[in-house]
Amino acid sequence: MVPSLRINPSVGKKNLGFTLLEVLITMTIIGILTAVAAPSFITFIKRDRLVTNSNQLHSVFKFARSEAIKRNQTVSVKTSNNQWQVQTAINSTQTTLNIFEVTHSSISVDLKDIDISSAGELDQMYQILVSDSDSTTTDFTLCVLQSGQSWLVEAPETC
Repeated sequence: MVPSLRINPSVGKKNLGFTLLEVLITMTIIGILTAVAAPSFITFIKRDRLVTNSNQLHSVFKFARSEAIKRNQTVSVKTSNNQWQVQTAINSTQTTLNIFEVTHSSISVDLKDIDISSAGELDQMYQILVSDSDSTTTDFTLCVLQSGQSWLVEAPETC
């Protein structure tokens, strides 16, 4: 004998979806959370742009210094069209080995022409500022000693 199923017509009809009040409360909570999180997220993006450009600039300088030592010849880092080009003479021809270019229009970099000797040394100390001209973020400075040692600091710290 098969048991018969009883179906209660009132069960399940009330729980078929969300009420208008539940949807409005959920949307209000999402709106409040978005309003609170948006400024922090924008600041995070700006800081990430500065950090990325600073690290890339530092990486290109370290590459240029290592190439000067490896090739046992002078390597120049020249400013051209808002780029920093690592150049050296190969078979009496000036050749570009690497290029640093700012990745976002809001970032400005105080690029300088630098000659790195075959020993990895420079003629003077350099401080290269990476900035976005925004007071809500902290700028960075690439510090390069005459010995060729380099590191990044958060501005307004000095080298």
